[in-house]
Amino acid sequence: MGMGNGEDLKVTLDRIEADIAEVKRQYDLFFQGVRRQEPTDQRREVEDNVRRVGQRKITNSNDQFRFNNLQSRFYSFSNLWTRTVRDLEEGRMVRNPSGILLRVATSVRNPVDPAHLEGVLRDLLAARRNCGLSAEEGDISLARETLLSRAQEIAGKYGKRKIEFRVSVEEGKPKVKAVVR
Repeated sequence: MGMGNGEDLKVTLDRIEADIAEVKRQYDLFFQGVRRQEPTDQRREVEDNVRRVGQRKITNSNDQFRFNNLQSRFYSFSNLWTRTVRDLEEGRMVRNPSGILLRVATSVRNPVDPAHLEGVLRDLLAARRNCGLSAEEGDISLARETLLSRAQEIAGKYGKRKIEFRVSVEEGKPKVKAVVR
C-alpha cells in the first residue's frame, strides 16, 4: 500500500470509509444481540489503518480534510462502542427478551445517610453559634431541605453515588462542602 500518488491515497481512504461502515454494522449487530462477540479484531484493523495513514504526510488539502473527517468519525464511534460495552458489563444497560438494549434506571433515594445529615446539621449549628450568627431551628430545617435537594442534584450528576457533607469555617463564616463517595 504505497502512498506515492494521490490515487493510492484516495483508494486507501475509500477502503477506510468502507471498513468503518462495516465495523459499525458489526457493532450494531452485536448490540442487537445477533452477533455473540464484540468485533474487536475488525475494529483493531481499522484503528491500525487509520493510525498508519495519520502518520503519513498528506499534501492535498481535500484528502487531508477527508481523512480528518474519517478519523474523527471512527474515534467517535470507538468511544461510543467502548462506553456502551462498559455500560453492559457494569449492568447499567441490559437486554430485554427481544434483544434490545435498555438503560437501567437506578435511583438513589437517599444519597445522604440521615444520621450523617443530622450530624452535619449539628456541626453547622455549632459553627454558626461560634461565628456569632443566628442558629435557630427554623434555620436548620431550611438547611436540611437545601442539603437534601443539593445531594439529589449532585448524586444525579455524578452517577447516583453517596454524598457526604463537611462543615468548615472560612473567613468567619460557616461553609458546607459536599464530597462524592
